[in-house]
Amino acid sequence: MNATAKTVYSIMAIVELANSPRGEAVKVSKIAEKHGIPKRFLEISLSELRTSGIVDSKKGAKGGFFLSKNVEDISLYDIIKITENNVEIFNCEKYIENENCLLKSIFNNLNTEISNILQNMTFEEIMTMLEDDRKVVNFII
Repeated sequence: MNATAKTVYSIMAIVELANSPRGEAVKVSKIAEKHGIPKRFLEISLSELRTSGIVDSKKGAKGGFFLSKNVEDISLYDIIKITENNVEIFNCEKYIENENCLLKSIFNNLNTEISNILQNMTFEEIMTMLEDDRKVVNFII
């Protein structure tokens, strides 16, 4: 799996929604403009996240998207699973017949470790890391 633009855009959108006050809708155009993301592409990605219960939306003048879960309950794994449909990175069976795949157990272990890391990396942690990065940048300036 190589993360597509859809995954990167979705992660960026979750960060933007997490930065807004709880339950306050953020317009797709605001996120798209801020990050240079095609608006229509972002709308499709956010619709998939809404279908999966990660975000919700409101219609109208004050409409937009907002998180429907707490940041500590959303992991990178959740987003990648929705946007990529597969988190598996190593799959020798895709290229070699099952009985000839000598590295199968090693690849399975690597996939398990990577999945565990992604499942344990919540957006609460991501937001903390981003805040720490901002503090360092402000200190340097």
